Amino acid sequence: MADTPISGSLAVDGRPRGVNRTEIHFLKAMLGTALIVFVFWIGYYIERNVLHRHPESIRFIREASEAAMRYITIPHVIIGFLFMWSSPKNRSAEKRAWIFGLLALGAVLCTLYGWGGGKTNVILYLGVYLAFLVHELRDEAMFYTLLGDAAAIKDRAVFERMVRTLIALTVAAMACLVWALVPWGIYSAKTNTHDLALFNGSLPLAAKVALSAVPLAIIAGGFHVALKRFAKGLGYNSATELVHTHATLFRVMSGVIAVLGLALLIVQRPYALILFHVVAWYIFASYQYSKYPPKTAPNGLWMWMRTTPAGFKTLHIGMAVALMAVGLVWTLALDQTPYLKWLLAPEAFLYWTIMHITVSFVPR
Repeated sequence: MADTPISGSLAVDGRPRGVNRTEIHFLKAMLGTALIVFVFWIGYYIERNVLHRHPESIRFIREASEAAMRYITIPHVIIGFLFMWSSPKNRSAEKRAWIFGLLALGAVLCTLYGWGGGKTNVILYLGVYLAFLVHELRDEAMFYTLLGDAAAIKDRAVFERMVRTLIALTVAAMACLVWALVPWGIYSAKTNTHDLALFNGSLPLAAKVALSAVPLAIIAGGFHVALKRFAKGLGYNSATELVHTHATLFRVMSGVIAVLGLALLIVQRPYALILFHVVAWYIFASYQYSKYPPKTAPNGLWMWMRTTPAGFKTLHIGMAVALMAVGLVWTLALDQTPYLKWLLAPEAFLYWTIMHITVSFVPR
């Protein structure tokens, strides 16, 4: 997402108590995500059951959480890139080279994703969401420190390595959870692997249990070793003390997994994870703009949108509304213009996501 006007101390002394700013923002983001999906569900219900628009492919809202994700996230991607490009700290030749290099890499990844079958390739499809999980967990760790809720960090380099390790282990754990269902034949119908014993559920019970449990046990061991190692590196007496001191970080990272799990449980789709990320960024950035207003009146419309909470909110909400208006013309007016399909169609959305994730790795 965008560069925001962040300043102030990155850590506070002592252990945060009660519900702090990071956790309040997280809970607001969960509520906001749920409300947005609910509003889109109302639209879905009206379009499907009152207006009787069929088949699914012609509807403005094919599925509530997917449409909510798409129409709210595309403005986030566009605005995030424009803010990053216009940020004073990204105007050096080195940063411009990073941006162009990552744009090129994103284009290559999008091409490979398309050649590999895109959404029809289950492995690639899941891979994009796992990559997005990395993106979201990185930002939650950043919110934790930038909002001033982090306990005292004795060695920032070690702390950052710990965050990266925890993210890697968390994403690996999610991949192992997905894998754990493979030996039981859960995916055989979707992957057309009925004839393979590993995928069709015909292996002996002991083999299925071992194939499911062993990777998860390895990941659990990895968490244990990593926490002990980083507890020592950060000057704590035990892994328990580390987790207790930075409880907010562990809670929000676990909360992200809970958001994904609830989305899969309630609507059987992972879309709410991406929508949650956008809402969380909107809440975080709005708070930062309010806390750190510009010292002088912004010069021009762009700087007003770039530096003030009112401008930031107007830009985001206005672009989302405009995009939905275009989507209504494209679907309800049956103006199936090809270039709008590549901009707005569900099949195009993960290409936006790949580019957004890739460019986000510009050094902060």
